[in-house]
Amino acid sequence: MNILITGGDKPLGKALYKYLNNSHKIFLMTKETLDISNKNSTLKVISKLNPDIVIHCDGLNDIELCEQNENLAYNLNTIGCLNTAYSCCCLDIPIVYISTNYVHDGKKNSPYYETDDCNPINVFGKTNLAAEKLIQTLYSKFFIIRTGWVFGEENDFIEKILDNIYKPIFMCSTEIGSTTYIEDLCMVIEKIISTNLYGTYNCVNPDPVSKSVWVKYILKYANINKEIIEIPSNYISNSAPRPSYCALKTVLLKNCFNIELPSWQDRTKIAVQKFIK
Repeated sequence: MNILITGGDKPLGKALYKYLNNSHKIFLMTKETLDISNKNSTLKVISKLNPDIVIHCDGLNDIELCEQNENLAYNLNTIGCLNTAYSCCCLDIPIVYISTNYVHDGKKNSPYYETDDCNPINVFGKTNLAAEKLIQTLYSKFFIIRTGWVFGEENDFIEKILDNIYKPIFMCSTEIGSTTYIEDLCMVIEKIISTNLYGTYNCVNPDPVSKSVWVKYILKYANINKEIIEIPSNYISNSAPRPSYCALKTVLLKNCFNIELPSWQDRTKIAVQKFIK
């Protein structure tokens, strides 16, 4: 299969290239080779390469920067996705869009299904949800994949924790979500693009977890004895609000593709092993 990946300079784009390259022909596009903010240029590039499918990983994933620069966030996350989806629609090419659990507001207090209402509370979530809606309005051949806290790539959350073991760690005691091991996400993408079961799917490792519990697990497995200072969310001066509960349910992956992902504990162990020196 000929696969075009946008956001080739980002961790997920790089991981997908590494995962898919042995079995597929990959067109890995960076912002220098594909400017998704330019509609005509995007159509021209995708038309010339004529892939079998487009995996859209490009966009602005820095949650704080999205909150501080709303225009930039909408330009990259929403308009960029619209331009990519428009090109795919014109050329009859299926598209995979990587979205986020932050399309939810966290008020449900139990894992979200794909059919639950969306009500994002920060700009990052709003721009991703707007992109989702534009794809659904424009085209029918789409896979929207909502992920949680993606880890396992370079310079990720786990590596940052292990690289700063001599600094105090302050964690929100209330934020609960789902993690997504990056190789599991790549595997899911490869499996679903071989089908025509288009739609929206949650892709996370099973069982909700708070970030503070996750950090404690990381340190324990790395054999690092360090105290985690847990503080309420209203004491953290982040400019971007986070939903207090954003875990996802993955029953649809099981029902449609017979995919059951390993636990976050098992995948965290693998990720920690990569970074232990």
